[in-house]
Amino acid sequence: MMKFEELQAVDIAGAAIPDVASGAAEVKGDKIVYKYKPLAVDTPYCINVLEQERECTKWHKIYFMKFKILPRNCMHCWKVVCRPRNLDELLELNELQKKMDIPGKCGMEIRETETYKGLYLGFWYCPLGDLKGAREVYKNAKRRVRGALSLETPVILKRGCTEMENAFGPSHLWTYTPQTRFKEMLLDTTIVVEEEKPPQSAVIQTHVIAFWIHYAHRMGDKTAAKHIENYPQSMGSIPTTTYHDVLPEIKEEVVPHEIAIQRLSENK
Repeated sequence: MMKFEELQAVDIAGAAIPDVASGAAEVKGDKIVYKYKPLAVDTPYCINVLEQERECTKWHKIYFMKFKILPRNCMHCWKVVCRPRNLDELLELNELQKKMDIPGKCGMEIRETETYKGLYLGFWYCPLGDLKGAREVYKNAKRRVRGALSLETPVILKRGCTEMENAFGPSHLWTYTPQTRFKEMLLDTTIVVEEEKPPQSAVIQTHVIAFWIHYAHRMGDKTAAKHIENYPQSMGSIPTTTYHDVLPEIKEEVVPHEIAIQRLSENK
């Protein structure tokens, strides 16, 4: 009979049971099968060139978020990050990415725990495991950003996801431990992800860009005004009437029965 610690080390179902109960996953024999809808729909990002090499749903949403491990492939994931300084630059970046044949997306970071790295973000996904190639992508992206956006727009090359940096510390200190290797091998033999990866439709991109403008306005980005024809009425920006400094007359509409009562009073 296995000891508790040994059972705990190989227990995959424990973290997956809530997903099975909710219908997000199901047990099929010795496999736990997750079914995910296309990620390119409910998102604040325009996905301009779809990334097909990475299995981010499995590695990030399941291995990292549910089983708390740092997957091996995430340690070899390089991406170029651009941080537009306002909505204008984000829209310029969106047009730039469409012209570049590099997997990438750009949009808004609206999660409270990640926004400190930048509200407007753009990503280019470099060949997995190829740091030399990633540095070439970085040089190319930085040059194109300087030409299309600004010399001051930040562009960096980073490793993995911000959430993983927050959980495991600076990425240059990451290590792939024997415990992690064992857990990931076990997950690889147990977890199956069924996911469609169609290109993001023009209908969704229209919605995403409208959201950018609305959200930028809410966040006080002054460049949003030039993208709104009926500013401020259409964006809920009607000036607030104040009463601490002036005393405007407060008019009340008189309804018909009140008029009748008033006339009766006058006739008396």
